[in-house]
Amino acid sequence: MTNPSQLAVLSLTVALSAFFGPILLTSLSPHFQPWVELLPISWDSTPLQCAPHTYTTTLVSLSPLLIYIHNFVSPAESRALVDLGIPLLEPSPITGYGSDARGSRARTSWSAPLPVNNSLVDCILARAESFMGTLLLQGRDNMGQAQLVRYTEGQKFDLHHDWFSRPRILDEDAKSGRRRLYNRIATVFLTLQADNITEGTGETWFPYVKPSTTTTGAPNPWWREHEDGGMAFKAIAGNALFWVNMFPNNGSGDGRTLHAGLPVKGGVKTAMNIWPRVFFGPDA
Repeated sequence: MTNPSQLAVLSLTVALSAFFGPILLTSLSPHFQPWVELLPISWDSTPLQCAPHTYTTTLVSLSPLLIYIHNFVSPAESRALVDLGIPLLEPSPITGYGSDARGSRARTSWSAPLPVNNSLVDCILARAESFMGTLLLQGRDNMGQAQLVRYTEGQKFDLHHDWFSRPRILDEDAKSGRRRLYNRIATVFLTLQADNITEGTGETWFPYVKPSTTTTGAPNPWWREHEDGGMAFKAIAGNALFWVNMFPNNGSGDGRTLHAGLPVKGGVKTAMNIWPRVFFGPDA
């Protein structure tokens, strides 16, 4: 397992490379099907190319590390990912101790694992992996399977963590007897669609995150101070949030990354979850 000093160096590396790199380069309810509410929009069917990134970043918080990413995907990539995942949507599960449960009142959205070995999904995962620098160890860790999630009128995900309180084992490892576990070292939450959402709804809220610097003047177009504390990030298509889920000193989950998907009003929000996996154990 990654030792404390390595994790500390990795966190600092991610913060510096993600923040300064782009600057240098650029100086649904269960009773009906969610895709009936908003049918996909047609667009040019020409296959998308995995283009070099054009995103920029804003460092929001150093502890916990949270970075806002502007224009992480293009409008065409967003539309294609939404269209890819919509037919696969089911009521969202909640991850428990080694198992997943559906139908919870705490999470009322729709979601679906995105296909593996899909060229567009692979492109976005590779972009996210490059963004993270040396956070993952090549040959041991991986990006996991991406998930599409959709929120329609009134749908939400109450306060939760993305890391597991007890590390998990892959099904294939359990069957083969391979002695390794994993946890979600970080999260990339990427908004793909934010149509007709009422202002002040559908945000991603972190009650324990505070900005690294205090700003004054005009309201920030990407986030606001939440009335119950912390920061609420607006749903803006193409933009993403990156945060580190685990403490660098001991590898345990960081409680300050508690967050919620606030209820959507007036429209629809579709996003992509990426949860990079760090493996540990005798056979990692």
